[in-house]
Amino acid sequence: MGIRSDPAEALDGARVAARLDTLWQVALTPAGGADRPAWSAAEAEAMRLVAGWATEAGLRPALDGHGNLWALPAGGATVASSGSHVDTVPRGGRYDGALGTVLALEAAAALPGRVGVLVCAAEEAPRFGAGTLGSRLLTGALDEPALAAMADAREVTAAAARAAFLAELADLPRVAGPPPLHRLRAHVEVHIEPRHELRRRAARLGVVERIAAVHRHAVTVGGESGHAGEVAMADRHDALAAAAELVLAVEDAARRAAARWPATVATVGRLEVEPGAVSVIPARVSAAVEVRGIEPAGIAAVERALVRATAQITDTRGVRVECRPVRGGDPITLDPELAERALGAAGRRGLRAVRTYSGAGHDAGHLAARMPAALLFVPLAGGQSHTPDEDADPADVLAAAQVLVDVLAAS
Repeated sequence: MGIRSDPAEALDGARVAARLDTLWQVALTPAGGADRPAWSAAEAEAMRLVAGWATEAGLRPALDGHGNLWALPAGGATVASSGSHVDTVPRGGRYDGALGTVLALEAAAALPGRVGVLVCAAEEAPRFGAGTLGSRLLTGALDEPALAAMADAREVTAAAARAAFLAELADLPRVAGPPPLHRLRAHVEVHIEPRHELRRRAARLGVVERIAAVHRHAVTVGGESGHAGEVAMADRHDALAAAAELVLAVEDAARRAAARWPATVATVGRLEVEPGAVSVIPARVSAAVEVRGIEPAGIAAVERALVRATAQITDTRGVRVECRPVRGGDPITLDPELAERALGAAGRRGLRAVRTYSGAGHDAGHLAARMPAALLFVPLAGGQSHTPDEDADPADVLAAAQVLVDVLAAS
């Protein structure tokens, strides 16, 4: 058998499709979509599948203490790596996380002995209200005490869930010693794009240059409770009505900021109303405000507007509004050299690739603190991401795999 001049010729599109389908069947819900929460038995089942495929590719799979799956070539040489995650949001899609994981295995098979696979655990946020837990623990961006403070709707802490996850996978080998970050000289993650930008730009591939910062604020509005039928409108200090003004103020601030910094967005994603009775004026509202963007100035503009809005609402409505920051940080710039390498590889293969950004967090963003990292987007072919309708063109998937192999081979 002759030696292939192009390692990407070894890519097996049928195997990619079959493995994506196999992962899709893990915890597939009757209503459609997969339900594999972070550090759950379903995520463990998916990890076990990936570990088996990694062995077939000639890699040695092992779990670290955070539940991340390492699949590296034998020996101690440094390698380039790829991989994503296998947990999902509720009723999640076929491609989110799974795509980057399966393509990493294909790249390792195409470049034997030169590529490792890293699948990070607990990437999705819904279960514990925070995402990318495995990669943040791995890189030191999150500490152990934080896990004890996170709990799901059933009051299971993240620490307890991780312990149960590791016990579920007791049959898999464990990483000896600290996680072997020192063996990775670069990491490239492939992911389904989170929006339909690439189709609009007639692109076959997106090369992410920046990942948005996420700032979160806890807002509490304190008013006065009372009987809904006995307190005159002029005498009310309705906490929910005040919170409604705040929600609209956040939206208005984000729209204004986006006119100058288009990637800036803001969301009030949760309201908790007390006492929550139909015949009682709301006395207290807790709100979660999130601001994202790749330009710090855009985020700052929204946050200044939030401060002004809380002061104004406090004054005009006679309520108490407290706003407390709970998460900050800066946008992440991914490795420029890897980005250029991906753009060049796409060009040589006749594929239109464009520079873009990610408004969502990814494991590659945290790994970027420890090594050169890149993030490649495959265009959505239908629906939205994070839904059962998530879809991708098999030709685009294969194109991304080819570019991935090219980048890893040169890294």
